[in-house]
Amino acid sequence: MLRLATIGSGSIVELFLDAVKKTEGISLMAVYSRTQERAEEFGKKHGAAKWFSDVDAMLTDREIDCVYVASPNSLHYSYAKKALSAGKHVICEKPFVGNRNEAEELFAIAEEKNLYLMEAITVLHMPNFKCVREWLSQIGAVHLANFNYSQYSSRYDAYMEGRITNVFDPEFAGGALMDINVYNLHAAAGLFGAPKKAHYFANRGFNGIDCSGTAVLSYGGFVCTCMGAKDCDGDNRAVIEGEKGYIVVKEGGNLWGSAELFLRNGERRTVEYDLSTNRMVFETADFVRAVEGEDREGFLSWKKESLLVMEILDQLRGYSLPSQQ
Repeated sequence: MLRLATIGSGSIVELFLDAVKKTEGISLMAVYSRTQERAEEFGKKHGAAKWFSDVDAMLTDREIDCVYVASPNSLHYSYAKKALSAGKHVICEKPFVGNRNEAEELFAIAEEKNLYLMEAITVLHMPNFKCVREWLSQIGAVHLANFNYSQYSSRYDAYMEGRITNVFDPEFAGGALMDINVYNLHAAAGLFGAPKKAHYFANRGFNGIDCSGTAVLSYGGFVCTCMGAKDCDGDNRAVIEGEKGYIVVKEGGNLWGSAELFLRNGERRTVEYDLSTNRMVFETADFVRAVEGEDREGFLSWKKESLLVMEILDQLRGYSLPSQQ
């Protein structure tokens, strides 16, 4: 049984802990929050045996096997590094870290210590995403693909009033690309691999943060557009168009739920998704299997995917790796 500790106490942690309760082989042991009062409140709410306001003290606890990192985006790297250095397996929320260099360093630490490190990106673990990947060969050569995930942020009104929270703060790695469009980038990378070129066209707010934007990924033979927004709602779906047919994912973004295949010969297929199912149960179960040593191949594929998406994000944001300077 993996004994889990969490870093963070926001809504995404609530959802993750619900998934933990529904997954065999893992249970909550401890929680960390910045104040003792919040840590105790959150810990008692979820049945944790321990709660901490000192992250270093928590990470030295030998009863903790793994850590879920769901801090503000800019702190993912430092917390994940602390946890790995303390000998804990880590599942880290998206966006994984700030750039590919940081990602490579974390994976190097994990491998040196024989630990597992996984980005908590729901898309890759959803059963219907895997189904769509199998359908790709049936639609022939792909010519167009569009993935949209637009969700009006609960903090956008405050932002428009001049109050900047983490998700709209460049210093905290906020913005639509890192916080929401990253799901679309993972979908594109998981289906099509590395693009030849990548460009980002953003709608920026008063402090320079991208409130919405479109990433254009060129794959040589076709173009994939990834749209993400925190300043408006949209029809969150994915469409992939090929010479022999097309695929529509009705619930795209971070879910990849119900999907349909339409072939030019008239054939149609549908896979449904029960929206009452917590989308995080699939990644949680995969993480447990990987740590238990039953899915090393899967772990290596997730590592490759995270490194690739960090490389794409670096290109979209104009980040330059040392070797490219």
